Amino acid sequence: MSDIVKTPLSQLGYGFVPPEFLPEGENEYYLRDTQQFNQREYRHLTAKEVETLVKNENTADDWNQIFVSRSFDPDLVKDCHFHGLVRIGDLEPFYLEYHDLRQPVGLYSSSIVSCDIGSNVAIHNARYLAHYVIGDGVILFNIDEMHTTNHAKFGNGIVKDGEDESVRIWLEIWNEMAGRRVIPFDGMIPADAYLWAKYRGDQKLMDRFKAITDARFDKHRGYYGTVGSNCVIKHCRIIKDVAI
Repeated sequence: MSDIVKTPLSQLGYGFVPPEFLPEGENEYYLRDTQQFNQREYRHLTAKEVETLVKNENTADDWNQIFVSRSFDPDLVKDCHFHGLVRIGDLEPFYLEYHDLRQPVGLYSSSIVSCDIGSNVAIHNARYLAHYVIGDGVILFNIDEMHTTNHAKFGNGIVKDGEDESVRIWLEIWNEMAGRRVIPFDGMIPADAYLWAKYRGDQKLMDRFKAITDARFDKHRGYYGTVGSNCVIKHCRIIKDVAI
């Protein structure tokens, strides 16, 4: 039986967080809005900007769901397809250079689903970019698939709301015979792993380590992946549930 599910195109980019996991009074963007690298004011596209975007072979399910900042040049967006709520920072006529790789600022030949994109980025040939918050001055070049799931843990060994304990990530360390596994977490140092693996016979200590790790990270669903300002990512096949 095929695992492919058919859903109306108008829903692409929406419903990232299932309704049962949304706190009362919140929408699916409430965590995304806390992850912004810079606070900026957005506006709707003007009719002239939409006309230019269409002329440049861009499409959107709903142009009213595309928001831009003050210094937005629609001529720097070509052959892109937008779905869901997309917010774009300043796009100005510059190029970005990294180790002799020179890429014009703008969005080109990419499919973008429900993302926040920083100012003066160069995104070229991102064939599927979904649910990411991207900083300023980023270069994304030749990426097949880059997206985040609503239950992403970004490498931390935690369990999100509604998930079973069996999905928790553990790392086997110390020896080849196993039995010394630890729960990884952002910020772990060798001493943390040593204490966890060394004293496996102290169940009370093990339970406390696990509780501390669980308490450190939010279990709510809906965090987006992030790409920090001035990052360069090029020639990748699949990047999934990664904070960069």
